[in-house]
Amino acid sequence: MRLYLVRHGETDWNKENRMQGRKGVGLNEVGVEQVKALATKIRERGLEFDICLASPLKRAVESAEILVGGKCEILYDERLVERGFGEFEGKTLDEYREGIGGNDTTDRQLNYAGFGIEPINEVLERAKSFLEEAKEKYAGETRVLVVAHGALLRALHFEIVGYTDETDFHEMHFGNAEMREYEI
Repeated sequence: MRLYLVRHGETDWNKENRMQGRKGVGLNEVGVEQVKALATKIRERGLEFDICLASPLKRAVESAEILVGGKCEILYDERLVERGFGEFEGKTLDEYREGIGGNDTTDRQLNYAGFGIEPINEVLERAKSFLEEAKEKYAGETRVLVVAHGALLRALHFEIVGYTDETDFHEMHFGNAEMREYEI
């Protein structure tokens, strides 16, 4: 199966460096244009998807609809929602960093869960569960588009390529409207 992972386009909160988490923030004008540009690149490659699996959060829904343009079914999966940032949703990245007091919330050993933040191991478990089911349901030569969020896509990436207790989860990042291709 070929898996195409895409992060949603830009939102005003991305632009303002705010922690979106599970908030229903929609794309801004730049975000719409970013996703349209990606859709054009996909068409130019002659790439077609058999199915699109997406987060049900507004910014991912809007991105998925633009990307598939009605050419394949979109199924929404709660496991693809963004990592919950608890009390820090809507706060700036600086406020988040100050509030967590220097704790690395992506450290698997620490597995930080203060302030209602979803522990990184739970995000990895959601990613693992999603991938196992996708492999089973969409095996073979199927081309699967997944539209989701930064932290969740990072977890999917590491579930695909592997990780250890020493893995630095900050070493990779999905930009807005960025697509990466995997064969699993």
